[in-house]
Amino acid sequence: MPHRFLLNSISDNECYYFRYLDGNTPRIKFNVPDPGCYEPDAPIEVVKAVDIEIPTNYPVLPPANRDRLKPVSYYYNPEMDKETMTPIRIYTEPGVIEYGDKFLSYISPIQKFLTLHEYGHFFYIEEENCDLYALVNFCRSGYNQSTALYALSHILGRSKENIERIRSLFNNIQILRK
Repeated sequence: MPHRFLLNSISDNECYYFRYLDGNTPRIKFNVPDPGCYEPDAPIEVVKAVDIEIPTNYPVLPPANRDRLKPVSYYYNPEMDKETMTPIRIYTEPGVIEYGDKFLSYISPIQKFLTLHEYGHFFYIEEENCDLYALVNFCRSGYNQSTALYALSHILGRSKENIERIRSLFNNIQILRK
């Protein structure tokens, strides 16, 4: 069983960041872009705290194939998880994002990635383009690429189409690491 590293936010007592470790990893590096106090689940030695690393070599976003950007209203639907497999969805014409309890169960960085994906639908019809939009804007905000990949890979089922979306996001993350 791999070891687990958790960074818990003290302010709202939720897990903010996590990573499974093999027990031999001498160090890990991660961004914490949201203000607050955090506490690890095990003793750690902070070797170096530096400014958040924000990549500058983002994948190029494709040209938008629609323009529906507008202010967004959020609507909590307690029945959503029973009605659909998705934890969050957008209706671009009225500018409404609907979410359910499953969405609320995710840690805030995953919620942020999923929300950015939905915002991508203001500009794109294709799911992969919305994934890329979310990745670029998620990383520009200081969040970790690995969290973006985790969010997408743990939300989507394992259909051929979804596996291709995950692979595409992974390939775009490789551009950020060059």
